[in-house]
Amino acid sequence: MLGLKYSASTAGNAGTMLRLLKKSTSLGCLSSVRRHGTSAEPDISREEAIIHGVKVGDFKRVAGKKSTENLDLLLLEEGIKKTDELTSSFTDYMYRFNRLPADFGSNQLIAVDAELQKELEGILASFEAPVKFAFGYGSGVFQQTGYVQGVDKPQIDLILGVSHATHFHSLNMRQNPQQYSSLRYFGSSFVSRFQEVGAGVYFNPFAEINGHEVKYGVISMEKILKDLATWDTFYIAGRLQKPVKILKNDLRVQYWNQLNLKGAASLAKYFTLKKNNGVFDEFEFYNEIAGLSYLGDIRYQIGGEHPNKVKNIVTKNFEKFQYYYKPIYKDVVLNNSLYLPQGFTLENAGHLLHDRISSSSALQTLKGIFTAGIAKSVKYAWAKKLKTFKN
Repeated sequence: MLGLKYSASTAGNAGTMLRLLKKSTSLGCLSSVRRHGTSAEPDISREEAIIHGVKVGDFKRVAGKKSTENLDLLLLEEGIKKTDELTSSFTDYMYRFNRLPADFGSNQLIAVDAELQKELEGILASFEAPVKFAFGYGSGVFQQTGYVQGVDKPQIDLILGVSHATHFHSLNMRQNPQQYSSLRYFGSSFVSRFQEVGAGVYFNPFAEINGHEVKYGVISMEKILKDLATWDTFYIAGRLQKPVKILKNDLRVQYWNQLNLKGAASLAKYFTLKKNNGVFDEFEFYNEIAGLSYLGDIRYQIGGEHPNKVKNIVTKNFEKFQYYYKPIYKDVVLNNSLYLPQGFTLENAGHLLHDRISSSSALQTLKGIFTAGIAKSVKYAWAKKLKTFKN
């Protein structure tokens, strides 16, 4: 995948960026080779050569010495390396995409059981306040090892991305006042400012919606996009690295989450090989991905989460991980591509994520006592403990 540094001076490059995205997803950076007698000249334009960061003269020199296959391999390696560098330089996460190349990010659109799909859509439709982006996650949407189907009925977890948090809370408090804690008495402006503390999510747990217990978190679109692009808190980025059910899509999220998945895969591959003496294992690869969001998570450290939670997630949803990461797996694992947000390297990422997750999860957990209220907070914590003891 591919991006360009986007600023006011390069505003005309949006079309070029999308064209290059399309080319890169189909390995379009490979040039065909024309034969002229006994010599080979790469059929590549000067513009494309500049974009991919390789000189045309270099192509011709290599072509005179190597076979077409070796030339294509060189172009692929140089193209992937350069496009990954350009992608990490493109940091305008609020840029509005009018369209994306065909099938770009289609791996993120996971199907679920038709009945569950209907129930999730009904829950989302029950909100009168506008929602820009929404997804369902967790054991209430995707099964995890340790639950007895038909007996255990966990909460349905939703994240709602909104353009204007104050407006959303104002309308939602009028429609669903019982879903809020006493913070609602301070007004929607106060609630939206309080929402920005920590990871920027305001959770209402144990909300009764259409006969289901729902925990929904409200977050601004800017916070979602910033976290996906920069791993600012890793709160939403980490959740979207595991299979989720997109209920309302947004092209900006789809673009940045594809890079988020590639970053997760790059780290997971590195950690898997490091821990297994250079031997790659696909299950461990997905296990590393699922575990990234728990690095430094205070809930995990104090026993608020099941100690085998990560393994349970992957075991029950292995095929969904394969589908979710199918193009990423090919790009990162098979073609040795690598992408990380600016400031992250394979060597420092573990430490940086641990610190960021530790800080954001601690603030978010403390904030939850106020947003949920004492009674619901105790109920939620006790439910987590019971699940741990039971399993």
